Amino acid sequence: MSQDGECPFTGPNGPPKFPFSRDSQFKLPDEYQAAREGCPVAPVTLWNGQRAWLLTKYQEYCSVLLDERFSGEFARDDFPTVTEARKAIDKMERAFVGMDNPRHSQYRRMFTKEFTTKRMLALRPQIEALTDGLFDRMEEKGAPADLIADFAIELPALVMCDLFGSPYEDHTFIAKCAAGRHGMSQSVDQAAQSAKDLVDYCRTLIDEKERNPADDMLSRVIEDQVKPGALSRDDLANICSMILRAGHDTTTNMIGLGTLLLLEHPEELNKLKDDPDLVPRAVEELLRFLSPVQFAPRRVALEDVELSGSTIRKGDGVFAVSASANRDPNEFEDPDRLDLSRDASHHVAFGHGIHRCLGQQLARIELHVVFEKIFKRFPNLKVAEPVETLPFKYDSQIYGLYRLPVSW
Repeated sequence: MSQDGECPFTGPNGPPKFPFSRDSQFKLPDEYQAAREGCPVAPVTLWNGQRAWLLTKYQEYCSVLLDERFSGEFARDDFPTVTEARKAIDKMERAFVGMDNPRHSQYRRMFTKEFTTKRMLALRPQIEALTDGLFDRMEEKGAPADLIADFAIELPALVMCDLFGSPYEDHTFIAKCAAGRHGMSQSVDQAAQSAKDLVDYCRTLIDEKERNPADDMLSRVIEDQVKPGALSRDDLANICSMILRAGHDTTTNMIGLGTLLLLEHPEELNKLKDDPDLVPRAVEELLRFLSPVQFAPRRVALEDVELSGSTIRKGDGVFAVSASANRDPNEFEDPDRLDLSRDASHHVAFGHGIHRCLGQQLARIELHVVFEKIFKRFPNLKVAEPVETLPFKYDSQIYGLYRLPVSW
């Protein structure tokens, strides 16, 4: 299977174009299963004609993300992207998410103490209070409510504002910038403007924190890293942009998708209602099953690499597809079945290796609180419109729902 034509995944016209269309709610594109079964390191063609490879199985996924023969430098001309607009904003990225070691670790270490499990657990009472307050407001407003607008967007925004020290009234702007980066249909100029606007916003926020420091992450990083000269203000603005958009967008989508998925699986939901201690395990299974980040992590080969019968040439792009790896039957029995009782803790929804999500513990705690409380507070929660009419984010690199009308 070392040549494209020998891979049963490819058709008579060569490697298929990627990304694949997705239009079936919780179902992954059929091509992922076909690749896992016939060619787990599968060739594809990108929008610009570049050849890339999909890693669709768990073992290959983890192997490549630990392999220094593959680069995660966004700024490289041969770094793979799913759209022309994404190529443009990758070139603009200055945060460590788009760097290799040693630069990646140099910058990431400056922020790790802000995201320790201990520090994140200390936020839990505050997250619980924010959750209760939003549920109070939703109940007072009355059914039907939009769980996305009224809760799923609001909770991560409030948490990030408190953690980061950004004004709550700015969260709509931050969410708009994040959506402008992650969409699949934006023009190059639109995506670039969204990226620039959020970095500029962070520069303004840094200026404010320098004048009026407070007990928040941004103020502490300015004191510990910027003032001693270890981190420039411009670098901090770019890292600030990365953390803000990640903290708002992915958790919002997990809350919406997770709630709908449980409502669509009443037997699994009843397990959760009957046993609150199941919540941590249930959250890991929801993360495995949903994997909202669709086309990442990404790498480019620095030399020719033989992998599972395929030859990845120097300069070829690689997409380690988290959603597909998390449905690998060699790792997860009956992987297309939601099973809240399974141990899914080794899933790769947060990535793998050096770029594993910095904020994963915060995301987990938010999701623990939400799924501990939502069905206690609204035991008769249900979707207020036919599920087949709900607007899924088929056009975004971060999968989710645009709205989720619910009643109780």
